[in-house]
Amino acid sequence: MEPIILHLAIDSFAIQAERLRCPKLVGRPVALAPHDSPRPRVVAASREALARGVAPGVPLVVARRMCRDLIALPPDADLYAGLSDSIRCRLLPFAPLGGAPRPGRFVLDLTGLSRTHGDACDRASRVGREVERGFGLHPTLGVAATRLVSGIAAHVLAPDGELLDVPGGSEAAFLGPLRARVLPTARGRAHAERLDLLAVRQVRDVQALSIPQLAAAVGRDAALSLWREARGMDVAPGALDRATDGTPSAVAEETLAAETNDRRVLGARVARLAMELGVGIRRRGTAACRLEVGAIYADGRHGRARRVLRGGVSGERELEAAAVALMDRALTRRVRVRRLRVAAWEAATRAEQLALFGAPAPPARRAAAFEAALDRVRARLGTGAVVPASWMALGVALRPSPRP
Repeated sequence: MEPIILHLAIDSFAIQAERLRCPKLVGRPVALAPHDSPRPRVVAASREALARGVAPGVPLVVARRMCRDLIALPPDADLYAGLSDSIRCRLLPFAPLGGAPRPGRFVLDLTGLSRTHGDACDRASRVGREVERGFGLHPTLGVAATRLVSGIAAHVLAPDGELLDVPGGSEAAFLGPLRARVLPTARGRAHAERLDLLAVRQVRDVQALSIPQLAAAVGRDAALSLWREARGMDVAPGALDRATDGTPSAVAEETLAAETNDRRVLGARVARLAMELGVGIRRRGTAACRLEVGAIYADGRHGRARRVLRGGVSGERELEAAAVALMDRALTRRVRVRRLRVAAWEAATRAEQLALFGAPAPPARRAAAFEAALDRVRARLGTGAVVPASWMALGVALRPSPRP
């Protein structure tokens, strides 16, 4: 069966959520900016504010000068997450859902439903009408054979309340005239600057390059992903990666008492969060197959980096090293950081062949025994009972032990 993926995107989801809570905001310029920051910046803006020059990243003081009647509100992550969960529950009867990249965007797999429920585009239109009728939100819809193309069709091109259908086989022609930055790999700062320097500004320019040529431009790791994305192919063609794009199974996060951009302090805090994750992972007898480190800057902008851990990782040193390396990739700005988050997706560990005779334990097994002893101490006295001295030297405060 030919895959059919529906992508439903709600433009300015946070702004529309605030207007649902307070209908008086409809039609007025609204901006979201953190109020607890000494120098707040706009995180999101309504269309009325954007028309007056207020864009994300603009300092709130400058935004108020540009738009005198601007209404500035603090972001409410709990409101947006709760509304997103309610929409997901409303969409479940229509089709299986894949993991949403962020609140306000939803992916439905309509493959095979045309046999029993009629045309897929008609069903997609019903999904959009259900969201508009049930929540008063105006979604955009994109239907294609891959998740990548359907997301671009819904988020970039489709107007409010309408459906854009990209027939199978026309993905490359559909993407050709668009800007190269619609491709996920080309959005990275380093890759985008390199492509601009080489005058590769449209997707058709990327399509004209071979994999070795792309490797010379953006590196070996990103070349294959960019080549596939330029032709509308997903990482896993025709499938929704629910295991890694869904909700992480273990999360540790912290709001810093004092905002900082000192990499040593941030590295110690990320290592501590990874340590807390590792204690729970080893207690459950699982291993982390994917790790993500995220940060929220003082101006409200986000940074994030992910990595697949081949074979699964549960050791404390390996998790800490992977988390600190991801932090260096996630923090690409010199702005102070307010919040850190480390998340892991878990999988069952592989069984090991035990030694028949009493041979000396290999170094890896001795390290695992040492970590097990540390975990027993932390289970009794708390996660802050045994920590590296460097954390205390950097002034990293230790939190009490979480409940078992």
